[in-house]
Amino acid sequence: MRRYPLWFATVGLAVLAMTTPGCDDTAKGVKKDAEENAEAAKPYVDAAAEKTKEALEDAAAAAKPAAEKAGEELKELGSKAVEEAKELGDKAEHSADKAGDKTEHEAEKAGDKAADAGDAVAAGAQTTTVKGALMVDGEVDASHIDVDTDAATRTVFLKGTVPNAAQRTAAERIAQSKVSQGYSVRNLLRVAKEPKG
Repeated sequence: MRRYPLWFATVGLAVLAMTTPGCDDTAKGVKKDAEENAEAAKPYVDAAAEKTKEALEDAAAAAKPAAEKAGEELKELGSKAVEEAKELGDKAEHSADKAGDKTEHEAEKAGDKAADAGDAVAAGAQTTTVKGALMVDGEVDASHIDVDTDAATRTVFLKGTVPNAAQRTAAERIAQSKVSQGYSVRNLLRVAKEPKG
């Protein structure tokens, strides 16, 4: 069956309406003409509707693979974006961990240095306090006594010589009374030999 465009059917109906014999200008004639024209146009209208339906089905069928492909590509791009975001997050976390470790290590080093400096100052204070106490005490001749403090072991060492054992004992007692809590005294003093004579 040959198909004609819709406009062709419309023009044909108009021509048919003008040339139909036996039509009069009455309402009855006009109604009859309209019915006949509609009946004559029906195959053309049905053919045009069928053609439009087929064209829409063809377009949908043609678009389906493209839509599926686009969906797959979007899914792939989404997965790739998620993976890249995860990698960036991991890199940022690793960098932050490294920076945190370095900062923590530097802070520990600075803290250790500060603690060492504090220990050295405290040790120096022990040395000065004990030496001063021995110098002002009339019971001990401190002119040949050296006082050294080891900050690491928190030990005050008495070194050198004293004239007798009593002064050796007195020097240790004075040192014990002056050191801070947590410090110990180690008496390495020797009793000097008196010249024979």
